[in-house]
Amino acid sequence: MDEKSKFADEPGSAVTEVSRFADSYASFSRIVNSLQRKYIELKEEFGAQNEELVQANQKLVALTRKNIAATEFLKGILNSISAGVIAIDLNGRITHFNPAASIILGIPVGEPLGKPYRDIIPPGTPVAANAVRAAESGREVDSVEKQIELPDGGSLQVSVSTAVLRDSDGRPTGAVEVFQDLTKFKKMEQEIARLNTLAALGEMAATVAHEVRNPLSGIGGFAALLLRDLDDNDPRRELVEKITRGVDSLNETVETLLSYSRFEEVNKTEVDLEEYVKGTVEQFRLDHESRLENMTIDYRPTARPGAESTRVCVDKMLFRQVIVNILSNAVEACDGWGEIEMRSRQLPRQTAVAKYNDRMLLGIRETVVEVTISDNGCGFEAGQLDRIFSPFFSTKQGGNGLGLAIAWKIMKAHGGEIIAEDNKDQKGATFRLLMPVPVGGGCPE
Repeated sequence: MDEKSKFADEPGSAVTEVSRFADSYASFSRIVNSLQRKYIELKEEFGAQNEELVQANQKLVALTRKNIAATEFLKGILNSISAGVIAIDLNGRITHFNPAASIILGIPVGEPLGKPYRDIIPPGTPVAANAVRAAESGREVDSVEKQIELPDGGSLQVSVSTAVLRDSDGRPTGAVEVFQDLTKFKKMEQEIARLNTLAALGEMAATVAHEVRNPLSGIGGFAALLLRDLDDNDPRRELVEKITRGVDSLNETVETLLSYSRFEEVNKTEVDLEEYVKGTVEQFRLDHESRLENMTIDYRPTARPGAESTRVCVDKMLFRQVIVNILSNAVEACDGWGEIEMRSRQLPRQTAVAKYNDRMLLGIRETVVEVTISDNGCGFEAGQLDRIFSPFFSTKQGGNGLGLAIAWKIMKAHGGEIIAEDNKDQKGATFRLLMPVPVGGGCPE
């Protein structure tokens, strides 16, 4: 054995170490090569997966855009329709509340979202016509008329439809309630009924007036001929003069009756209420100067906070006739001695609803302009207030009973109301002229 072989066989020799190192290096190279292949394969797979992810992301972006567009489109529809829309989930919490619902119910549009329906929305009658009942029972309603009592004391008439909301698998997810304000339609129904009543009264009055006028003209003509043939000292002359005066009085009544029967075409103009009433009162003073020598008419408007004047829409000639008729009645009730107090104001909506909701149907954006005329005259006797606006009813000796009936007719033609009251704590009477106006004043839209 040579020296080289001898050292190679010895453990720990350099040759053995080199051999082991070579084997290890070869094994390491195989592992590195395997890792490189795995890396290349992973890189290729990552590239493919990344490409699929990019495509999926693009599809997701496109779908998101479509979803946003659909949502905005739906939101635009909900925001633009005049019907109120309220949607709830299965827990009864409000998920959608459009601007029309806010306007109709008088609730800020963002306030109800996420809150329980029963805590926010007035229940109304019938109570079954709402989204909560639909979600709980599955029973839907279609165009049911419902009365809702508002927080400010007013009431609304609405038409309600409900439906259960379901997902793609048909499982219920909530309910939706759609309602339409019927206030304008109810006002139109009332107006039609009023016009029909006035038309019937007018037709009857016109018929009676014409039937009376013809024979009355003959009586007047024969009385005039008879009076012409009588001497001034003839005792019968006084009787004929009474007939003539009676005919003239009846003719005046017939003319007034024809005026009452005439259809009043209302041509409204926007006016400054305070200046308009002030001018009417001043003209009345000039026209009745002798009758007002011992009387005072005190007119003081009540200005709205932060507003210069109250703007209303009236037929200037007809509304002036209403004020003049009532002032004339007040002067006669005082018998030429007394005081007349006038006030005008636009009421806050809550006050208007509380005072006159039983007399006037107000929209959610409407309030009342009130003109009051009070006197300290003789007032009313028991039972007179119920008949005070009836044609031919008069509390005055020799009155034809049409002045206040015409005033009532004109106020109704304006869509308003006139109320007569007896002053309980003092002498006299008060008349209230009421007209609906937009909350901000001016003419209705």
